[in-house]
Amino acid sequence: MRLFIAIELPKNVKKEAVRVLDELKRQSVDGRFVPAENMHITLSFLGETEDLTGAVRAMQRAVEGIRSFPLHLGEYDSFSKGDGDSVTSHITVKGDLKELNSLYESLNAALADEGLKTTKKRYVPHITLGRSVVCDEITEAALKSIEPPLNASMSVNAIVLFQSVRRGRDMVYVPLHRETLN
Repeated sequence: MRLFIAIELPKNVKKEAVRVLDELKRQSVDGRFVPAENMHITLSFLGETEDLTGAVRAMQRAVEGIRSFPLHLGEYDSFSKGDGDSVTSHITVKGDLKELNSLYESLNAALADEGLKTTKKRYVPHITLGRSVVCDEITEAALKSIEPPLNASMSVNAIVLFQSVRRGRDMVYVPLHRETLN
């Protein structure tokens, strides 16, 4: 199974993220865009594993001492892998990043204790809009000037273990387990 752990987005946040996504689609030349129903804030990508029990135990330990905290959407931005073709367009995440980073670090430690895959990269919380997105410099500048989404605040109350399932040409994210924050 292909698994990851993430924070689900409420409808109001998805609605505002889709507004930015629609503008990205309108102004870009090409790309693979994320369907609204798949938008989330990734905490950990586990990859291929059958260890559901270990993942759930890690999630249970990770949320100990973590209280609900607020997040909201920031501005449009993009990552590049330096090859010119691998541009990932996203919306930044703002809010209580200290608590979000505590949750991320706690989850990574708990996953490592369970022998599951972790990442050594610096955590950059974001909501992916598209991959291999092609924009010219003028379009990229115009996208960065889009007003940050309004009414896009949320309270993080839980983390979710998802399975990525291919259905035809589409990826569907199926929730397998939800762990509520203290």
